[in-house]
Amino acid sequence: MAGPKPFNDTLVQMRYGELHDDLTDALNDLVATVDKTQKAGKLVLTLSLKPGKGGQIEIADDLKVTKPKEEKSNTIMFATPEGNLQREDPRQRSFEGIRSVSQELQERQVASR
Repeated sequence: MAGPKPFNDTLVQMRYGELHDDLTDALNDLVATVDKTQKAGKLVLTLSLKPGKGGQIEIADDLKVTKPKEEKSNTIMFATPEGNLQREDPRQRSFEGIRSVSQELQERQVASR
């Protein structure tokens, strides 16, 4: 009489290997998200077994992944007198001839080609 078959041997055979692939992808994605957010996540595999006919066992799997929520930054905008929103403060004066550093670098790169 042989001992118990290793769990991973059975897992690889379930749904012709698709469950194993799903678990691999889910775990990889979850690890990346937990690492990025530095928050906890969870992966839960539930196997439900019920007897079938002629000595069969029917196994249903349910994979649930709870990924941590990534924090999003807020957007700061300004209200115009007309009731619209815009990124620039409508009360701020603009100075003619002032250019951003990125504009200056782009123009230098184009000129040096």
